[in-house]
Amino acid sequence: MSIKNFFVSPIFVKSIAIKSIAVKFIVQMVLFVLIAVLLAKPSVAKPNEAEFDEMGFRKVATQQTLQNDALPTGMAGKAKDSKAKDSKSLVLQSAVIDEAMVLSSTEKNALEQKIRHIYQRGLAQPAIVIIPTTGDSDIFSYAMQIAERWQLGGKDSDNGLLIVVAIKDRNIQIVTGYGLEGVIPDAIAKRIIREDITPYFKQKDYAGGLNVGLNRIEERLTTDPQILAAADASLAKQQQISEISPIPFAIIALFVGFVLTEVFGRFLAASISAGGVLVGGILLGFGFFTSLIIAVLLFVFLLIRTTGGGKRGGVVITPSGGFGGGGFGSGGYSGGGGGFGGGGAGGSW
Repeated sequence: MSIKNFFVSPIFVKSIAIKSIAVKFIVQMVLFVLIAVLLAKPSVAKPNEAEFDEMGFRKVATQQTLQNDALPTGMAGKAKDSKAKDSKSLVLQSAVIDEAMVLSSTEKNALEQKIRHIYQRGLAQPAIVIIPTTGDSDIFSYAMQIAERWQLGGKDSDNGLLIVVAIKDRNIQIVTGYGLEGVIPDAIAKRIIREDITPYFKQKDYAGGLNVGLNRIEERLTTDPQILAAADASLAKQQQISEISPIPFAIIALFVGFVLTEVFGRFLAASISAGGVLVGGILLGFGFFTSLIIAVLLFVFLLIRTTGGGKRGGVVITPSGGFGGGGFGSGGYSGGGGGFGGGGAGGSW
């Protein structure tokens, strides 16, 4: 066959048509996924930065603010010197030690009362340490040094719990004693940090985050162990589902929709695909809003797409793809000989 005849042969023409369909499919798929991801991304409210400097510390309070002890949550004075404080210099004199000065006296007292309530019920012996920074030390090592020296919790129960917050570093660490590792395993401690505490920290509401975190910890300490185990198993299953990305789901749905258009036609295939995506997305845990966005985009793409000639056939392209003497007393707050083995979790915001 001559070169001239080859370029006008049906084989060459068909190969060009196949490549054209492939290119259109890839371009449409990329656009579809990008739009779906952009529209489905939840908006995050921006915190009011007026009361804070670029480091996340509170600005210098006015004299009127200093005189007003009944401040709204998260409206305390400026943090202290941002240099790292030696963990050995921290003395357990109260349940809440705020070296960063991010809590008002009202907020600090409220947290101490909540910790006292947990302690007096014999559930645990918590303590909170807030510092500007851990310096060259990582927050886990810093927290463990404090926990081992303070010996929170009873000698026999080992039910101490320490929360360390480094404001400048934007890090938090929860350390649990041996006796609490079963009730508050590492995964649950991580979840409490991620879902209950740091959303408040992102808004500079440190008292609010610590308060909610203590509430969640108290709930676990007072829940029946069997109910707790069942709830943890259910949450773990839901978390596995929620970690599935909608992007592969959207790509597969688009591919299936392209196949269906060759069988049922554009409108019927688009309707079937969109309905399947909406139901499937909800069942997979993507939520109604995200599933609806993907379904609508899929319907529109399948309905308006061109196939380079309108004829059926062509190429199918598959994408790849108790306590021992510690606690509250006239001399302040002290540990009871509890032990720590590194249980807990850390996080950031």
